[in-house]
Amino acid sequence: STEQKAQYDCVAAAQEAHVAKLTADAAELKAGYDKYSADAAEYKAGYDKLSADNAEQQEQLSKAAVDAAEFKAGYDKLLVDTSEQQAQLDKAAADAAEYKAGFDKLSADAAEHKAGYDKLSADNAQQQAQLDKAAVDAAEFKAGYDKLLVDTAEQQAHLDKASADAAEYKAGFDKLTADNWEQKAQLDKAAADAAEFK
Repeated sequence: STEQKAQYDCVAAAQEAHVAKLTADAAELKAGYDKYSADAAEYKAGYDKLSADNAEQQEQLSKAAVDAAEFKAGYDKLLVDTSEQQAQLDKAAADAAEYKAGFDKLSADAAEHKAGYDKLSADNAQQQAQLDKAAVDAAEFKAGYDKLLVDTAEQQAHLDKASADAAEYKAGFDKLTADNWEQKAQLDKAAADAAEFK
């Protein structure tokens, strides 16, 4: 009958609308899944890149640590060398003071002999020989003293150069330490970023 057909058409229309809604929902779910898959792939690529960057920075950090250790060893050696040269310089200064004291004593003795020589006689051959010997000894001590002064100046120059080298190694070590901390901070940030992506 006409009433039954109307009911049938109404049911058919409702079923068709329901099928259309299910189809639309399925399409929306498919689009959401595709977007999720694309986002997951993008996050995976970002995570892989961060992992590679992390490994590279770890290698740079390890190399920086090795370089810092080498610079520190060089700096420590320079400190030892500087201490040894300082000890040599101190000994040379002590020797120079000793030679100077000896030279001053010989000069005083020579002056004393000269005074005695002038007082006793210009013809006193023995005192003249003593005076001559004292003058020769004084000249020898003076030559030794002058040589020590030259050696002391050379050792001072070596010590100054060693101190300058030590300062240069110290500056290189401090820079490597600063670079090391900076790379450590970058590495920690990369690890934190990787953890967020993961």
